Amino acid sequence: MMKNPLQKILKSILLLFTLSFFLCLKALPQNRHLIDSLKNVVAVTKYDTNKVKLFLEIGELHRNTIPDTALYYYQEALEIAENIEAKEFIAMSLIRIGSSRQFYDSPDKAIEYLERALKISEEIGDKEKITSCYVNIGNINQDQGSYDKAIEYYLKALETAKEIDFKAGLTWSYNNLGRANSDQGSYEESVGYYLKALEIQEELGDKRGISASYNNIGLVHYEQSTYDKAIEYLQKALTINEELGDKRAMSLSYNNIGNVYNRQGSYDKTIEYYNKALKLFEELGNKRGISGSTLNLGETYLRQGSFDKATEYYLKALKIYEEIGDKWGIAVAGISIANLNISLADSIAVTENQRLKYLNQAVTYGNKAIVNAKEMKLLPTIKEASNTLMTAYNKLGNYKKAIEFAGILIATQDSLFREDKTRAVQEMSTRYETEKKQQQIELQESQLIAKDATIKQQKTFRNALIGGLGAIALIIVVIALAYRQKRKDNKKIMEQNEKILQTNEELKQLNETTSRQKDEIISSILYAQRIQSAILPPEAYITELLNENFIFYKPKDIVSGDFYWIKQVKHYIILVSADCTGHGVPGAFMSMLGISCLNEIVQSREVTQANQILNELRKEIKHSLRQTGKKEETRDGIDIALCVIDIKKNILQYSGAHNPLYIISNTNGESVFKEIKADPMPVGVHFSSDKSFTNHEIQLEIGDIFYIFSDGFIDQIGGDKNHRFTSEKFKKLLLDIHDQPMYEQKEILDQTLKDWMGMHPQRDDILVIGARV
Repeated sequence: MMKNPLQKILKSILLLFTLSFFLCLKALPQNRHLIDSLKNVVAVTKYDTNKVKLFLEIGELHRNTIPDTALYYYQEALEIAENIEAKEFIAMSLIRIGSSRQFYDSPDKAIEYLERALKISEEIGDKEKITSCYVNIGNINQDQGSYDKAIEYYLKALETAKEIDFKAGLTWSYNNLGRANSDQGSYEESVGYYLKALEIQEELGDKRGISASYNNIGLVHYEQSTYDKAIEYLQKALTINEELGDKRAMSLSYNNIGNVYNRQGSYDKTIEYYNKALKLFEELGNKRGISGSTLNLGETYLRQGSFDKATEYYLKALKIYEEIGDKWGIAVAGISIANLNISLADSIAVTENQRLKYLNQAVTYGNKAIVNAKEMKLLPTIKEASNTLMTAYNKLGNYKKAIEFAGILIATQDSLFREDKTRAVQEMSTRYETEKKQQQIELQESQLIAKDATIKQQKTFRNALIGGLGAIALIIVVIALAYRQKRKDNKKIMEQNEKILQTNEELKQLNETTSRQKDEIISSILYAQRIQSAILPPEAYITELLNENFIFYKPKDIVSGDFYWIKQVKHYIILVSADCTGHGVPGAFMSMLGISCLNEIVQSREVTQANQILNELRKEIKHSLRQTGKKEETRDGIDIALCVIDIKKNILQYSGAHNPLYIISNTNGESVFKEIKADPMPVGVHFSSDKSFTNHEIQLEIGDIFYIFSDGFIDQIGGDKNHRFTSEKFKKLLLDIHDQPMYEQKEILDQTLKDWMGMHPQRDDILVIGARV
């Protein structure tokens, strides 16, 4: 029986009103009544585009809470759209499926769906969907470590969004470009992109987008070690995510806040937030999130000395990374497990068979890691994996293999070093050319001013001469000359204006070039910071060797001339606090040279007597810098405090160049402060270069605490009278706080320094190391 046409129209109007009403309620994803109502509407809706829209909407409401259910509804929408050949809705369904799968399934499968969506979107000319496809494909490439490809897709998305003023697409593009730059250490560019995204999101009232931008800015502060700011922005993001009930975003916020507390050494809070993140990732079935949180928990337990738990969590993380084909994750987890096994071989192995078992496991996981790192061309990761394998093979007695991986390690370090050195030379050349151009412009301006003054003098003289002629002739001549002079002056003024405009344009271009070069220089120095950080020993390794310790490390100019170094050889632990000549980039080059020489002397030659290490280090430094003592040569060197701890006898050897050792011990219930003075000469060329450094031996007792440091803290200007902090104040401060937990001592040193400095700039690199026996 045919329906009345009026009834059909009324039913369509009612359906569209119902759909529009529920779409307006999208901001309430936890509203069960809303979902049930949408399902009821689906049940009575025709097999057409309206039904596709409803399925997609129900999927969106489940997306951040029950992703499997969301995927089911997206697939239903796709099936209907393909049956009725609605290309727009086929593309939309494919995008939803692809963007969902990228978080908890195979990345290759996700890209397959998104490329199908992109092809259809290009056929129908839908630029909003094209933008969405580019962004999602870029995200998957970035998660797999393919940053060049990711940035290529993000820029395509940005260009497409700009063509149609698609503001949501602009925010997606800016946020992801910021994330890609941040991952590669370009923090200033990164924050610039995030702020552009945030401005549009606030204009649109997009709470999810605002949350994402807060989160991203917080992560940049985390990378730059401004932890208070990092927590502030990450908490802002978490608050919005909790208001929205967005579980996926909440899990990322918990994980990021946990990372900040981990970096600060607040392990109880770290584990609390990592477990919150893990619970939500498991609820969502987000495998990449589960693996990341699991790896983070393993690292935290290792820092606490819980080897069994660390092993359990590391293996869980590796298994998941292998399941989803995440090569970067496989490499990072493999290096962590390999280093853990080396530590187990050194610390808890009772028999030789146990020791060999741990070392062979380290080799297995290290080889997996380096294969994946090489495939992705990640130089810092290749360097870490090579160092791990070199150590493992060396301990196994397989010196041929150890030398092979030492060669890879040195080649990788050289590659990183050459890259940084080339940038530094280019920056110096650019700066010289810029200054030279500025001088030429200033000279041209001076010449223009002088020329203008000469013209005015000539005009005055000519007018005075004409004034001596007769009255009638004077009037005629003055009029004629005035007219002609006016034309000349106007012509000269026009010429001068053109020159001024040309000069202004050159200055504008020069300013733009200078600004761009400044950004490039800062970017290069930030990259140098990443290289230097990678060379310094990781906190987990230091904590393995010295259970209770802190390292207060504060470079003056991003990279540092101060460095710290630690290594175990047999039953000796060698700990170094060093201060190289200069700070910034020159100091950083010296620190890399110092670390390389210490690795050679201690790790390769196994020299374990404190003063002998300094004697050998002095020879290496003088040889590397070609120092013979002549006046015209460089006087670069290193001030250093070096300790060798015999863990069997509990004896500490100390030898120092300018930098002393402080020990605080408990005698008959009283704290006793001892200072062991250093030799008054540097590690480098000096009039006493042939004199051996002094070797001091101190018998340690349980509870003793010792400090080594550079002179940065002591020499810092501040206070009411703008004086140095002085060694007397520094000794008193350490004596006052020595019985506090080590992480609290570090916080007290940091706050004391801030209070002392006030508005004064930091004068030098600062390094203080404390350890309790």
